[in-house]
Amino acid sequence: MRKLLFISLLFLFPGWSAAQEEIVIEMQGDPTPAAQHALWTQNARRLTRTWRGKTREQLLYAMPVVSDRDDIVRNPAKEYALVQYQNGAQFRKFLFRAETPQTFVAAAATAADVLAINKKYAVNIGLTQEAFESAYAAKARRETPQALPEQSALYRLSYTDVNTPQAQTRWFLFEKGQLSQTFESSAEKDAYLARLKSAAQPDAQAPAPAAQPPAKPVSSARRATQRPVRKALVSGGTAHDQAYMPRLISQPISQNPAFQQKTN
Repeated sequence: MRKLLFISLLFLFPGWSAAQEEIVIEMQGDPTPAAQHALWTQNARRLTRTWRGKTREQLLYAMPVVSDRDDIVRNPAKEYALVQYQNGAQFRKFLFRAETPQTFVAAAATAADVLAINKKYAVNIGLTQEAFESAYAAKARRETPQALPEQSALYRLSYTDVNTPQAQTRWFLFEKGQLSQTFESSAEKDAYLARLKSAAQPDAQAPAPAAQPPAKPVSSARRATQRPVRKALVSGGTAHDQAYMPRLISQPISQNPAFQQKTN
């Protein structure tokens, strides 16, 4: 820095001799914000102090790396913007309001932080099964109901956080290694499992078709009456009849000589 500043002064003042006294200006300071270096050293509480009142845009510009996740999470009534950074097993999650100017809401640095944000804001900001098991290995109990499909895991936990001082039994469902649902009561959990069981056995739930009565035989007399009537032209008729109606080839019985002799 000193050399660059000294050379600049020579260009600005060409008549100035290098032998003259060297003027040195000390320039100190970090070219990047301190928040960049604190990303992986600050916990959720300190991150909240740092980013309270700031916006999502300010966070994205301040960080030294590109975010690993930047999308929208929802609850039944509201949307939030989520920004996540990942460093191996470590993560930092930042929740912002979705509407402009997208101001800071909360930060998470641990599995416990994620569950607390999920509960308080009724959202799912994402948690891996591995991170959950690592954080609650001594507390969570895995349940294995028969209706649960493969690649799914259900855990029961006596849950507490800063906003939930009284322990509550909750269930956490993971699918393909990611948190998918949280049940706040056994009734919610049982209703979900019942739906899974019902969906897996559709044939057992459907009513059997009614037996059809056997078909009754049709008598020869009835079959004779059901035969279609066919007409043929014997003699005479209109021009249309003569052109299109079938003609009787055999001799009528009234003109048959055998019939005439019998009648005589």
